[in-house]
Amino acid sequence: MHIVSVILVALAGLFYCAAALVRWRQMAVSDDRRFAHVLLYVGLALHSVSLGISLLVPGHQSFAYGVLAVWAAVAALFFASRYLASPSRTILVLPVGGMALLVAMSSLASPSQAVPVVDLKWITQLHIGFMAMHLAVMLVAGSAGGMYLTAARQLKSPSPRALRLPSLPVLERLTERGLVIATALLLGGLATGGAAMQLSRVVNLAQPSIILALLTMILLIVALALRATNHLNRRGIALAAVAAMLIAALGSFSQLVVTHG
Repeated sequence: MHIVSVILVALAGLFYCAAALVRWRQMAVSDDRRFAHVLLYVGLALHSVSLGISLLVPGHQSFAYGVLAVWAAVAALFFASRYLASPSRTILVLPVGGMALLVAMSSLASPSQAVPVVDLKWITQLHIGFMAMHLAVMLVAGSAGGMYLTAARQLKSPSPRALRLPSLPVLERLTERGLVIATALLLGGLATGGAAMQLSRVVNLAQPSIILALLTMILLIVALALRATNHLNRRGIALAAVAAMLIAALGSFSQLVVTHG
């Protein structure tokens, strides 16, 4: 059943990427979003089935954590779409689709090895919840930051897509608020992770996922501090959001690789 879940989340990632790319190609010539939305909803349906299977099959908690984080990011994008009135919001699922593919590929890296079932205590479960929500919010903030950079660049060009992208103030607010929420969630994840380390002998500070989480925290704190003191412009905060998203995704990927050998 685990391999079925992996295949489904990989297919979901492909549908997300296809939806984003189809909408990107249509933006210059048409307002018709039906085909892109069909691809998006098919991907979400496959993703939901994969999530259900991954939560029911024991022994693959790190994989279920990654699937849940990506699913939560998609749900957050659906919520955010209420505030993005332009027809370009579907292409925000592109980094989510890429992350879903990373989760699937990393799990397939060692399909014959099963993760031993560990009797996790509540603090460890709380840590997993914090980190899953942090990754979901980072995917949203990073995709909004990437969209901000694209919109700012295309406004300086004669491209017909320029006027069809979300407005810069909307993307700026979504990026900054996302970074604030992601920082708070990561603080909770690091705090509960420190407590979880005392409950598990297999967790230590030398693990790549922990190092990357600390690096993400440093980047978020520095970016928000510079922004609060007006020493970092809008482009800088967007770049910081994209960088933090990539580090968070890499941390999730490294956790899956370490867990699955």
